[in-house]
Amino acid sequence: MRAVQEAPSGDTPMGFTVLRVPFFLEPDYPEGAEFEETNRVRLLRKWGGKAGWEAQKERHNLKGRGREVGIEHFNLDRVASNTMASHRLVQWVTKTLGVNAAENMYNDLNQKHFEGGVKLNDREMLLEAAVAVGADRDAAAAFLEDENEGRPEIEAAQRQLRDLGVSGIPTLILGGKYQLPSGAHHAESLIRAFRQVEAEGGATGSAFAAALSIPDEVMAETIRL
Repeated sequence: MRAVQEAPSGDTPMGFTVLRVPFFLEPDYPEGAEFEETNRVRLLRKWGGKAGWEAQKERHNLKGRGREVGIEHFNLDRVASNTMASHRLVQWVTKTLGVNAAENMYNDLNQKHFEGGVKLNDREMLLEAAVAVGADRDAAAAFLEDENEGRPEIEAAQRQLRDLGVSGIPTLILGGKYQLPSGAHHAESLIRAFRQVEAEGGATGSAFAAALSIPDEVMAETIRL
């Protein structure tokens, strides 16, 4: 995002906001804290064994792309779990503290999970991450405790994703109407896409703000990098 924002465009830097839309890589995982599966086991199962997994790694080059942005090590034995609790809390932080707080929390969760190996339904870790970006601990804990809070919005977003044909991540939808192909994009391709949107007059809408009940003032917030 920093490369996109800093790319030259006349005299005006590019500004944008980001709304993270919940997506479940393993939608059938039980939500209970007792369920867990290492990512190594998950990937071997998903890709039909070691040969399929190795082929997938060759195609995606995740390790190489991670190193390009300073991530030296992905923890292959990180503990996978149902991610509903983390999605609910990220969306709550987005609504109550804004997209910058949510983005900081999202980055923190990614580091704790992908590098540190922590489960994404670890309630204590989730509360610490929310407090670190300014949330009241008691309010965050009460929100997580009520399993119905935030769930209808996330379920509505899942239906919308299916309607749009989104079946993988990352998938970027710019301004609520320009959908890029799923998969990791290099900064250069994102800059070209944003410049095209900019040349057409910009796009300030969101495909998912209504489904996720994100207030207009939150969507008007510019990401700080």
